[in-house]
Amino acid sequence: MKGRVAALGLGLLATFALSGCVTPTVAGSEIGGAIPIAGITRQQAAEMARAHCLKYGRSSRILAIRSDTGEKSAVFECI
Repeated sequence: MKGRVAALGLGLLATFALSGCVTPTVAGSEIGGAIPIAGITRQQAAEMARAHCLKYGRSSRILAIRSDTGEKSAVFECI
């Protein structure tokens, strides 16, 4: 019983510690999209946009940094 409680506590601690390591995901298509920039730099967001557009054989261009919902996101287009 004591071992289970300790294992559960360590599991929860690891979950909270690693939750800050999650990278944002790109929401978009071959036209463009948006990347939440919480916890990453603008340069990292630009690299993620470039990698996304490269899947479609295109290059990317950051259009704006928006904060409509209180969370900043980089809006980009694939050209």
